[in-house]
Amino acid sequence: MSGNAHIKAFFDRLAPVWIDREEEAAARDALVERMAIPEGSVIADIGCGKGVMETHLLRREPRGIVAIDLSEEMIAAAHERYNDLRVQFLCGDFLELDLPVFDAAVIFNAYPHFLDKPALVQKLTENVRSGGIVSICHSASREVINSRHDNHSAPAVSTLLRPAAEEAAEFAKYFEVNKCEENEESYFIRLVRK
Repeated sequence: MSGNAHIKAFFDRLAPVWIDREEEAAARDALVERMAIPEGSVIADIGCGKGVMETHLLRREPRGIVAIDLSEEMIAAAHERYNDLRVQFLCGDFLELDLPVFDAAVIFNAYPHFLDKPALVQKLTENVRSGGIVSICHSASREVINSRHDNHSAPAVSTLLRPAAEEAAEFAKYFEVNKCEENEESYFIRLVRK
């Protein structure tokens, strides 16, 4: 089974029991504020899961959000949550989808599940406009995220996070590293497309 097939199967199995931590709502709001996505943007929410970030991203008054996830079960659950014409849900592999150019892309709590980081960098380079923003973030520390991914039963579904500055360096050819921060509560990288 390919890496993506493992990831899809893993999250399809988890979708019925996946719980969005309501106690992290304020942390998600804070992350979206740090993203500084301009009003009227078209945003890609990559690895959207059950759509937990859409509520927060909609507060930025986007022109539209394209929420993408590999898992059909996660997308089905996300689609049931929203009745906002600005949000479109797509099921598929972000790296393989034919997509428009976005003003901003968000990868929230999903970055470790992109096993081919150079392919992700290339796809974001193609699908984020010059001057556009890419935000890679987690509502927990690197240590907490890594402990979750190091202990699950399907090792083919994620990689461990490196320090934010090291991960950001992978994007430096095509993106300016605007912010690179991590602490006990969050992990945050903000990139601007050159």
